[in-house]
Amino acid sequence: MKPRDVDAALKAALQSFYESWSGKRATSFAGSDFEALRERLAKVRDAAIDDQEALLARFEEEARRHGSQVLRAEDGAEANRIILEILERHGAKTVVKSKSMVSEETGLNAALARHGVAARETDLGEWIVQLAGEAPTHMVMPAIHLTRAGVARIFAVRLGRKVVDDIPSLVRIAREELRHEILAAPAGLTGANALIAESGAVMLVTNEGNGRLVSSLPPVHIVLTTTEKVLPNTADALLLLRLLTRNATGQPVTSYVSFIAGPHRAAQYIVLLDNHRSELRTDPRFREVLRCIKCSACLNVCPVYQVVGGGVFSHVYMGGIGSLLTAWIHGLRESADLAGLCLGCHRCEEVCATKIPIGGLVAALRERLVRETGGRLWKRIALDGVLARPALQRGIFRAGRAARPAIQKEGYARGLPLWMKKYDRFRALPAPAKKSLTRLFHEDEAGRRRDAGGAKGPLTLFPGCLVQNIYPGVGLAAGRVLARLGYEVRLGPGGCCGFPAWNAGHTDAALRAFLAVFQVLEGEGPIITLCPTCTTMLARVGPELVRERRDRKPGGRRAAVPEVEELERCAGRVAAFSQFLACHEKGALERLLPGSGTAESIAYHDSCHHKYVLGASGASREILKMASGAEPAELPGAASCCGFAGVFSIDHAEVSEALLADRLAAVSAAGADVVALDCPGCLLQIRGGCARRGLKVEVRHTAEILDERLRDR
Repeated sequence: MKPRDVDAALKAALQSFYESWSGKRATSFAGSDFEALRERLAKVRDAAIDDQEALLARFEEEARRHGSQVLRAEDGAEANRIILEILERHGAKTVVKSKSMVSEETGLNAALARHGVAARETDLGEWIVQLAGEAPTHMVMPAIHLTRAGVARIFAVRLGRKVVDDIPSLVRIAREELRHEILAAPAGLTGANALIAESGAVMLVTNEGNGRLVSSLPPVHIVLTTTEKVLPNTADALLLLRLLTRNATGQPVTSYVSFIAGPHRAAQYIVLLDNHRSELRTDPRFREVLRCIKCSACLNVCPVYQVVGGGVFSHVYMGGIGSLLTAWIHGLRESADLAGLCLGCHRCEEVCATKIPIGGLVAALRERLVRETGGRLWKRIALDGVLARPALQRGIFRAGRAARPAIQKEGYARGLPLWMKKYDRFRALPAPAKKSLTRLFHEDEAGRRRDAGGAKGPLTLFPGCLVQNIYPGVGLAAGRVLARLGYEVRLGPGGCCGFPAWNAGHTDAALRAFLAVFQVLEGEGPIITLCPTCTTMLARVGPELVRERRDRKPGGRRAAVPEVEELERCAGRVAAFSQFLACHEKGALERLLPGSGTAESIAYHDSCHHKYVLGASGASREILKMASGAEPAELPGAASCCGFAGVFSIDHAEVSEALLADRLAAVSAAGADVVALDCPGCLLQIRGGCARRGLKVEVRHTAEILDERLRDR
């Protein structure tokens, strides 16, 4: 990722679109149960994928009965060849097209051009990017990256006419240019949003009249679509429609919905493309990808897409879902850059119309990439060589603490080597703490016992590596709060939980790190984490890794894995700090905390895993309200991610910098004295960013704020 890839104008345009789209989407779903609708659609899509061959056979039979010709294509080259043969058979040297991402997938336009056949786009966005010589950058709105002024310049240059820079004028020009093309065309090509098995009909959804014109006016109509689009009946297609239009454009219903059964004029051909989807369908881990209805809501909320757009974050299909489709359609290696651009925030999963676990599947895709390619050398050294070896980690941080007088100034690293300067440019990087949390915890043991006495029994505090070595004050504060509430607080291991390795695809290293932690966590009582990604790893990802690999040899050695019952019992005891307090200790906190508010104002930053994976942001707000006597302020801004995301901020420092800039602008706009959060990674990013920019605001973990308020009592 080069600095030039972050275009400020593009970023502003995409974030402006997001704000408009999200408001319309919220309005269009008002009064509907989105969760129930997408649960139903996910089940419909799963059932259709299971029964796909039988449904396709029935669709073909019904479509032929209505006069359509149905042809199968194994790959993109065969689909292009079939379409060329159809056009040659009918003497067509031109074909007008409605928007079709499948034709982008097969490279149809270029394939036809090599044989003297001109493909003319008639969708406004597709036509604009065709005139510009570009590829679509969004699955629903292919020219979303272009401004009105940019479109006017393209029209003026390519059409050789005077162009007024306003939307009605631009639309009028497009209509004038395209209408005669459609009327004169010997053939038209469309895609399909669904294939109806019971009737042999094609459902086509568009916002412009071109789709209906292209499918009905030319004598020959070609439908290019893919095999997973088949659904049993019209009722299922209408359910898809309810979610598609609202999720895609924020409309309760789109402008044009067509059910086409048979040719309007001379002939209709339906080309059903497989292109490795049959392989994807038989893959038990990734087959959920086939549920995708191409609504693009996942792109609209993606923080990385909002920064770099589809010109960078795409092969043909865009974003995280694009990386998954690309891996099968165009090849595993072609998906590597896309998979690396996903920062794993899981925000896409909150809006997916068919509940595809995109973030988790991208991590699984990275695992396959690492197994096939070996991964990047520095990651093999850091993740396989260091992260999975707790003793080596401890030694490295001991050396860092010993060198602290020479490598830090006011708690931040200084004198960094040249290759690290770009990571320090937009945030001040912290130096190792003077003492580890283990050391400080031991020194503070008498104070905790004096405060409480352990009447409620034992509780294990798992700090994670950042709290253990960089921010031990967070762990110390959490320990004091929990002791004050009556728990005998034991400190868990300070090594890495394994999540960074899992997220990067190095799952053998992740499993070894998780098992090293798990073996120390065995026992009784709650396990409280101070990092939401640690919570995710200990309660969800790690146990799943163990279930998947009980009989495998991670890293070439057989790991001593626990029994499933023991594993689940331990995972069930894990909770994030604020989550645990809000569920179990609200009454006790209300009795302990002062009744009056504080003089300082607090704003809250949602870390991605805390909000989108654990769903615990509400719990944090409850705790902060009790601590401060007022609702915490909400930070403004479209993208909530701060841009840290572990190794993402190393791989893509420019994107990380752009995302952090948004968060810092939101911090300034909020005008709060304190920014509260629950993730040590966000703490590193936002506190370091504030320090680098000289912002006079404290950035603190919820545990630190709560501890201070309890001590003020």
